[in-house]
Amino acid sequence: MQNLARAVIVLFGLLVLAVACIAASVEGSEPSVPLTAEDVVGTWHGDRGARLEVTADGRARLTDAAGWMCTPTRQPAALTADGSWIMDRHSDESPGILIKFGVELPPGVPGCSDWFTVRGTGKEGTAGDGSDVWASFLGHGGKERYRRAPTG
Repeated sequence: MQNLARAVIVLFGLLVLAVACIAASVEGSEPSVPLTAEDVVGTWHGDRGARLEVTADGRARLTDAAGWMCTPTRQPAALTADGSWIMDRHSDESPGILIKFGVELPPGVPGCSDWFTVRGTGKEGTAGDGSDVWASFLGHGGKERYRRAPTG
């Protein structure tokens, strides 16, 4: 009876591990083709009205992005700010860029930076046109999903 119980526990553990692996691959946290600056440069439109312009010279401009806490009142508000970006990723998240916005804040108010994580590169899949690519900010205003405007 003990052997049967151990076998059931081992099989359950393997099942949990398999489901976790499938979930990770579906989420797309590791693209098969590495993310490049070319994959993020351009204009990104949020599904809630925000706009992010990422330029090849390392600059970024975010417009009308709701839900950011880096305000003088520390209350969620829309953010419009200029900043700079570098290729980076946050621990186990999808690859992307780290954007640091130059926002004038009073002493004691945390800075305004976040990871803009990109899911997919548009280099694989059936379309190959980037239509499967979407992105979001990891922390601030993370409920908004962004799609890059077609480049051509």
